[in-house]
This record gives sequence, C-alpha cells and structure tokens, in this order.
Amino acid sequence: MNEHSFIKSIHNSLHPDVYKWKIHDTYTGGVPDAMYAGTHSVLFVEYKYIKTLPKRNSTNLRHSLSQLQLNWLNRVNQAAQTALIIGAENTGIILVSDFSTNISKMNYIEKAITRKAIAEWIYYKTCRGDVRDRPNLTPSFKPT
Repeated sequence: MNEHSFIKSIHNSLHPDVYKWKIHDTYTGGVPDAMYAGTHSVLFVEYKYIKTLPKRNSTNLRHSLSQLQLNWLNRVNQAAQTALIIGAENTGIILVSDFSTNISKMNYIEKAITRKAIAEWIYYKTCRGDVRDRPNLTPSFKPT
C-alpha cells in the first residue's frame, strides 16, 4: 500500500453525507491532501503514509511533512479544523494539534486506529461536530 491507496481506502469508507475533495495543487506548496465538508464543518487533512514501521519501539516515525505543509496546517487551524493523519499498514493515527511532534513506534501502536475508524472520525468531525461521545476513536495524540 502507498499513500494514494491509503487515502482511497478511507474515502471508500466515508459516510455519503461527507463531501470529499482530494486536493491536487501543483501551483501552491503545502496545501493539504484532502478537504472534507459536512453539515457541521469543514476539515482539511494532510496524509502521510509510512510503508514500514521501525524495528525498535523507541524509534521515532519518519514522515515527510514539509515546512510548507506544517505552516499551512498551523495557519488554517485558526479558521478551520485541520488534522495530520499518519498511516502505516492498515492503521493510522490522527493529530489535531502540534503537528511537528515526534511519534515513536510504541506510541503509534498504542494510539493507532483502523482506516474505517478514521473515516468514522472524519464523519463525526464534519457532520456531528464532536467525537467525544465516540470512545473507540482517538482524535488527538498526546506524546508521552
């Protein structure tokens, strides 16, 4: 699997009430990969996919979030909802703040949720406005 396939698998699991736009902008650097809109809000998401997790549990994941992408997420986060979703294999984690935090393999394994759960989180964020009532989801990552 690669990043494109990972995103597509999440889009295939999205509720039909969520409008999805896979953004491809060759003129402006840093624009997130996708925008989602529902009856409650708009969400911009940058996806990063890691083909293989590190061997050691203490090793930090290496993703390719550029400074332009980080700046874009931080700037837009003041006006709209933003998230960084890091995927590996069939799971992912969702970061909704502090997008530059380091994540170890062990932290990733502890916080990872399924791709279907990511799609459900997107639905609840855009169409319901909150995910606190969904205890099986992990909407933010708290580094240890």
